[in-house]
Amino acid sequence: MVHEALAYSLSAPSRPGSLRFAGGGSKAINFLTEDHKVLTLHRSDAGMSPSGWAVSPQMFSHLSQLVPDARTIRLVSNGMIVNHFHLRKGENGVWLKARDVSSISLEQLTDYLSKQTKETGLYGSLSTIAKAGDKKPFESILSQVYRWFDGQPPCWEGVIGAGPGLTPSHDDMLVGMLACAYSSPNLREKAHSLLPSTLDLDYWTTSVSAGYLEQARNGYFSISLLDLIHSSPEDFNFYASRLLCHGHYSGADTLLGMWLFLNVKK
Repeated sequence: MVHEALAYSLSAPSRPGSLRFAGGGSKAINFLTEDHKVLTLHRSDAGMSPSGWAVSPQMFSHLSQLVPDARTIRLVSNGMIVNHFHLRKGENGVWLKARDVSSISLEQLTDYLSKQTKETGLYGSLSTIAKAGDKKPFESILSQVYRWFDGQPPCWEGVIGAGPGLTPSHDDMLVGMLACAYSSPNLREKAHSLLPSTLDLDYWTTSVSAGYLEQARNGYFSISLLDLIHSSPEDFNFYASRLLCHGHYSGADTLLGMWLFLNVKK
């Protein structure tokens, strides 16, 4: 029987070599390559990251049991080897790249968030944040965004890495900001500089989050986030709700980052 991924991101790591299991959950299994890049297997009904492959729920369940105690995990030219199990990459490669167009407005996002009781990782519920409109709790983040808008390099040392989980809250917020920057025609060319390449991501945050931040710095984002960024006003609530379901806090924190960025951009 041929075991094959349903789809894969063309920006995901592809250099053959050993993989190290870096944790997983009910929707994702994370690995680190020999050069510390993140590769993620996603349950196909939960979307796909720019560092990932999507596999069927049945295949995901099997690998979730096999991977934690596997003796050998390797990335090969046409897939992945876990012990004697071969998962082929397949041929459905996609570029998860942001386009320079977005119809999301601050008013629309604020209205949506004001109705969501989902908790963020560090700042309470989205509805409380949106209704209060108080930006003081976010000064450490917003000060760097203002620096960037003024043409100065932002300093994220001590800011990223804050919050719970494999992708801490501030990191998810920054991913949301980068998505907004890359989808704004007048900001796209300098969007990468919102997260300076001189910052040692592996020092300041988790390896998994560092991988996702590096992808975001280069303009690559998850399918769920791209669908939201490129959605029409009529479809916005549907795609926002789908993103909101990501992780314990990741979806909420990403939406919060977008909201803060649009507040600065207005």
